[in-house]
Amino acid sequence: GKGSVLKEQDMILGEKGVWSLTVPGNWDGKYYTYKVYHSGYDVEAVDPYARSTGANGDRGMILNLDATDPEGWDDDVSPNAGMNYTDSIIYELHIREMTLDSSSGVKSAWRGKYLGLTQDGTSYNGRSTGLAHLKELGVTHVQLMPSFDYKSVDEYSCNSYAWGYDPQNYNTPEGSYSTNPHDGKVRVNEYKQMVQAFHSNGINVVMDVVFNHTFDGGNFCYNQIVPNYFSRF
Repeated sequence: GKGSVLKEQDMILGEKGVWSLTVPGNWDGKYYTYKVYHSGYDVEAVDPYARSTGANGDRGMILNLDATDPEGWDDDVSPNAGMNYTDSIIYELHIREMTLDSSSGVKSAWRGKYLGLTQDGTSYNGRSTGLAHLKELGVTHVQLMPSFDYKSVDEYSCNSYAWGYDPQNYNTPEGSYSTNPHDGKVRVNEYKQMVQAFHSNGINVVMDVVFNHTFDGGNFCYNQIVPNYFSRF
């Protein structure tokens, strides 16, 4: 559940219609939403720019991004920077499907997760799987099918399937691919570990973000905050 409200505070309208608020103290790890009043009624909306959320994307999370960095993250670099597009070998993959089956050889807790793509040396009947298979193919880039928070998979159960072309929060990693969707820090950390693993093995990462799609246009956070301003149906 959403639990009790720790604080509710008015935002301040500034220049060019921008509302803002500074709240003193350390709020790292706390969840928040916006309460917006317009047209005679009020709605509760997620911050469209939240970097992470709770389970099922219903609340934004205040997050110290530096604290989610895996070891060595500051030294992470693009392994194929400057490569000509014509020299790229791009493999499009679905994070869940790449390692979900037991034949992937990935440890059970990581199957279908970001971390499943960090485990090297896996095989099935003598054939490489997962990350090892991608390396064996010689790909230079992986293109991840949508890995930002989408609606149609319940993050409390994580037992259903979708391609991910039904975004709920554009700037938040999908929770069903993390080992703990209830803690918004975990998905960010594990996403970074996945990217780092690809980079460490000479593979760049392309992230598919579908800004022309939403799961529910009318109840999308942008339209909840300012109806019909950011998009039209």
